[in-house]
Amino acid sequence: MNRIITVTTPVPGVLTWLMCTGIFMAGCLLDCCLIPFCVDSLMDVRHTCPVCLQELFLYKRL
Repeated sequence: MNRIITVTTPVPGVLTWLMCTGIFMAGCLLDCCLIPFCVDSLMDVRHTCPVCLQELFLYKRL
C-alpha cells in the first residue's frame, strides 16, 4: 500500500444546486443565483489519484 496526496477538485453538488434554486426562488435578479457555483465551500470535493487519475473519494457537503 502506497501513501499519496490526493488531488482535490470542487464539483457542484446537491448543496450548490439547493442554494442556487433558493436564491432564484427568492426573486434574485442579475444572475446572482449563479454565485454558489463560484464558492468552493458550497461544493462537493472530488479526490483523485495524481498517478492514475482515478476518483478515490467524493466528499458530499449535504
